[in-house]
Amino acid sequence: MGVADVPPEHGGLAADVAGATSHACWFLSWENRNLHASTPFSQRPNEGPGSPVKPPSGAPGLIDGQQLRDAFVVAAQHLRDVARAIDGINVYPVPDGDTGSNMAATMREAIDSALLVGASPAVAAVLEAIARGALYGARGNSGVILSQALRGFGVGAGEAERFDAAALARGLEEAATEAYAAVSKPQEGTMLTVIRAAAGAAAAAASGLREGGAGHPCAGILAEAIKAAEEAEARTIEQLEELREAGVPDAGGEGVCVILRGLHAAITGTVPPAPAIPERPIAMLPGHESEQYGYCTEFLIEQESRPIELEEVRGAVSVGDARSVVVVGDERFVRVHVHTGDPHGMLERAVTFGRVVRPKIEDMGAQRARWERTGTGAGARTGLLALSRGRGFDEIFRSLGASVTDLGEVVKPPAGEIAAAADAMGVPDVIVLPNHRNVVLAAHQAAGLTRCTLHVVETATLPQGIAAAIAFNRDEGVAGNMPAMAAARSSVCTVEVTWAAANRVSDGVAVSAGQAIALVDGKLVKAAQSDTDALLAGLEAAGADRAALVTIYAGEGVGEERLALATTAARRAFAEPEIERVSGGQPLYTFIASVEA
Repeated sequence: MGVADVPPEHGGLAADVAGATSHACWFLSWENRNLHASTPFSQRPNEGPGSPVKPPSGAPGLIDGQQLRDAFVVAAQHLRDVARAIDGINVYPVPDGDTGSNMAATMREAIDSALLVGASPAVAAVLEAIARGALYGARGNSGVILSQALRGFGVGAGEAERFDAAALARGLEEAATEAYAAVSKPQEGTMLTVIRAAAGAAAAAASGLREGGAGHPCAGILAEAIKAAEEAEARTIEQLEELREAGVPDAGGEGVCVILRGLHAAITGTVPPAPAIPERPIAMLPGHESEQYGYCTEFLIEQESRPIELEEVRGAVSVGDARSVVVVGDERFVRVHVHTGDPHGMLERAVTFGRVVRPKIEDMGAQRARWERTGTGAGARTGLLALSRGRGFDEIFRSLGASVTDLGEVVKPPAGEIAAAADAMGVPDVIVLPNHRNVVLAAHQAAGLTRCTLHVVETATLPQGIAAAIAFNRDEGVAGNMPAMAAARSSVCTVEVTWAAANRVSDGVAVSAGQAIALVDGKLVKAAQSDTDALLAGLEAAGADRAALVTIYAGEGVGEERLALATTAARRAFAEPEIERVSGGQPLYTFIASVEA
């Protein structure tokens, strides 16, 4: 039997494995493509900083779709380059040091989407692709607001074949409107204020252009927008108590200024100026305990059979201790961001509206603690990133000091998503645990896409990842950690139990549809009539009778009584090892077990 014959509806492996390798390879960064239509503006001959976007012949002041896309590429690259500095002034709404990284990751997704449009694209097609990519890949509170602003920008610019100063002004006005609408409780002194100031200045400049009848270029409109945005950004320090106490302006607002400067530099052919953000310790605010932060919870809701009402979703997630609620999207596709102490409760409410995909839960208290241990974002050296699947596994990895990114039930995260999660940690070195044999390649690919230095411990299973995470010592640095974590990974044998959906012979084992099957380190070793029997056979094949420790992780929907019965059976069968049981919550696999010598 091949693993592709075990479908997910049977709790099996088909979608879990089939096509995973090709999925891991699809991602091509906008920094590395060879196609002219997808080549970054700054890397093309006779283009880039120092060589402005040339207006089409006979249409002075107008920009076509290709040139507009080029300008956004420059803006995204500029934001990427200064993201760490922006992270260092991240105070509001939570001082967790990731605003710049989140905005840069969101822009990365927007550009990747735009590059798929092809050569000689229409302006509307570019803006629609940017908005779609940003919505799908938005990270954090700032990233979700940015995605909605980009959506508004596209709506305001309209369907023109060529982009002019008036379209730019309309786009910025609609960007501000949509950004404010995205937030349940808009707060002045944030990136919202900065976007609105830029929009107002652009509208005034465009109005003067129309009245004067002169051909005022997009660069002039952007110059006015940047001036107003920078003035508004400087004032944010007096608008929020948290910013005033820390002595810094708003991080999200600085990100907006950086994007506008990047667009202006692309159009004028200049080098984007470095923002005046000093390297400083992240603000230590008095009276703020890490326990109050809760979990930054993000996810997408997809629905094809009936429309999704945004206000209904907003009401469903704006309950209990929910804060920083941002709900954006349309009737088929919705992105939610919320800070809460009950992230899994949020996900349970979300599934009533449709399919929940790409969930991400980050412990903001743990993020804050990492910064506090070092006293500075620049001083933090090594982070640990774990790809995980299942509520129980998520909690274990977080308890071991790791940031967690969801593996997904079927589609494995692409290299770009792993890279974005690593950069969001805000440290120079990140050790990543793929925790799935078909994600190891994507993790290595991600190493070529990050601003940080990414190091891969090739964990092929979740138990291998836990062993490696236990061996991780934040004080040791990369050189000390990598050998220890690799050795810990190698000391674990993994048993996985699921169900077959077809009659097949694989690895010399005959399997009938409906049987439970056991895999040991990915190799099929036994088919049985019950999942407990399959588990015991897998443990035997893994050498449990000679092991020191066996840990059995119950899958999604496996109750405590069923787990207890399986554990009791294992203890009767194997007297030597200590046998523990844990609720892993993983989909697809009824049981996962680790066997350690």
